[in-house]
Amino acid sequence: MDKKEFKDWEEKYKYYEKKYYPITWEINKSEIEIRSKDGKLLPKDHEIYNIEWNFIYEQINDYRLFSGEICCI
Repeated sequence: MDKKEFKDWEEKYKYYEKKYYPITWEINKSEIEIRSKDGKLLPKDHEIYNIEWNFIYEQINDYRLFSGEICCI
């Protein structure tokens, strides 16, 4: 990743953090639901799912957690 790509990535993530975080997540009917800081349910094709899916999966798989809060990317 060169400096420009890193800067673009950093700016994109700062935007997401400001707009959506902290997010909450929970398992509901065997599906992961993610809500933004204002409580709105994010659609499954939202970029936040792509960013946080692995982390949430680890929480479920490794620690048997079925809900939580993520404060930042």
